[in-house]
Amino acid sequence: MAKKKISIANFNVVFFDGKEEKSLLDYFDTIFMPAINQNIVRRSGDSTYRLMEVKIMESEKGYVLTGVLVKQTVLEIKSDLDESGNLIEKDEKIPTAPYSTFAIYLKNHRMIYAENQKGSPDLRSFRATICYFMNRYVSNLQKETEEELPIPIINVVGIPTRQKLSDTLKEVEKVNELILRFYPLNGDLDFSGLFNGLSTDLRKLVGSKKGEIVLKSPQNIEGIIEVVDKSEGTVEPIFHVQYPGKKKSTIKNDKISERTEMDIESDTIEEEVMKVMEKNENSKSLNYVSEGNREIYRKNRSKIIPFVKR
Repeated sequence: MAKKKISIANFNVVFFDGKEEKSLLDYFDTIFMPAINQNIVRRSGDSTYRLMEVKIMESEKGYVLTGVLVKQTVLEIKSDLDESGNLIEKDEKIPTAPYSTFAIYLKNHRMIYAENQKGSPDLRSFRATICYFMNRYVSNLQKETEEELPIPIINVVGIPTRQKLSDTLKEVEKVNELILRFYPLNGDLDFSGLFNGLSTDLRKLVGSKKGEIVLKSPQNIEGIIEVVDKSEGTVEPIFHVQYPGKKKSTIKNDKISERTEMDIESDTIEEEVMKVMEKNENSKSLNYVSEGNREIYRKNRSKIIPFVKR
């Protein structure tokens, strides 16, 4: 039985056409699905990344986009221990292809991301790969058609949990600064409207894709936890903190996000994805659906159906 590292995240894709920001589902059939099904690779250093087994399936929570991100690389072994426990030099190269599976719920754009083993591509690699595929597809299509296409804006943000926030901030002597980074949202209402005027109206007025609020020396830890927990992954928090002994550090979103380890036994990758979904079906974060999410999904549901696995 294999242990998988499971992350819950907000998969946020918005298309900007020069005037307004439109949701992933508005361009699901014309840009998004063709882009991620290009059968190309992204290169980064000595590694390559490719998406495989991308498909749409139906679930009780609506349509779900599933697939695999494979990282093909080479492990270099320069030293080892012999049978007597002595350190010896080696010069070996071993090809390997660790992978991660994903399930993106198209009704609310929440996702489950499961790293198969040590060395599997993480959420940052997943975001970088989606960005590469989308930007390449849009660029090539613009050259072919000589038409202006919308710009994809992609953010994959882990969803913090109250427990992880509490446990992490317990160790801190002082929060020097809390930065809340906001970005274009795909139908979500950020913090039930608390940041709407700032993260949406103000950002659009000045023509900025992203923005942030900086809170200096916040004193109320419970208040901090409340704000970040209720944001539900629609803002990206960054803490600049001081630990006992005057040691300063930065706490980023991945340290406070929903992340667990689960035993998953399966014979195929498709079965693995299904079991990961089943084991996380009661996740509060996965079940969060805003009114904006529901309306966008209802309006664009017909664009998904042609891609559903039969």
